[in-house]
Amino acid sequence: MPSKKQSEKQEKSQDAIQLLRQDHDEVRKLFEEFESADEDRKFELAAEICQALTVHSTIEEEIFYPQVRAAIDAEDLLTEAEIEHDSVKQLIERVQDGEVDEIQLTAMMKVMSEYVNHHVNEEQRKIFPRVRRAELDLEAMGTELLERKTELESELQDAITDQADELDESAGSGGQKGRSRGGMAASEDVIDDSEE
Repeated sequence: MPSKKQSEKQEKSQDAIQLLRQDHDEVRKLFEEFESADEDRKFELAAEICQALTVHSTIEEEIFYPQVRAAIDAEDLLTEAEIEHDSVKQLIERVQDGEVDEIQLTAMMKVMSEYVNHHVNEEQRKIFPRVRRAELDLEAMGTELLERKTELESELQDAITDQADELDESAGSGGQKGRSRGGMAASEDVIDDSEE
């Protein structure tokens, strides 16, 4: 059985494509769980899915796509992937910002799942094989992706904690702020702030 240090080293030495595929698998599983979840769990899962997709799209756009763009001729595929990201981000924003009921949430998450599945299939069938053949240091890129992913997850978790603290203070003083269930309002602002 590998030690904790060996496991951490293996995780850090994971190549870029392995890391992105792992993200794809994790989100797919969350979408599958969402389909059969009860109402309260659906709101929790939607928050998890939105956070995971926000982090994933950010590391692809900041690190993976620019390096791939420089190494292979795939401008059409990368542009399509970025447009797909934008479509999913719009749905994430609607889920996180609005007061939605279970029916609306379920519909938005179904559409989001369909967009994500299409995107993942295109990426894994058309982009990843070409990237594997290119002269890219996928180990180094994987390390860079993992470091940025960890940083973003930490920032998002801090934002969620800050939001919860603000809501507790607001509730304690008699005022209540509106937000969607499951604490889904955290997010993209944190990533935008970190880029400045």
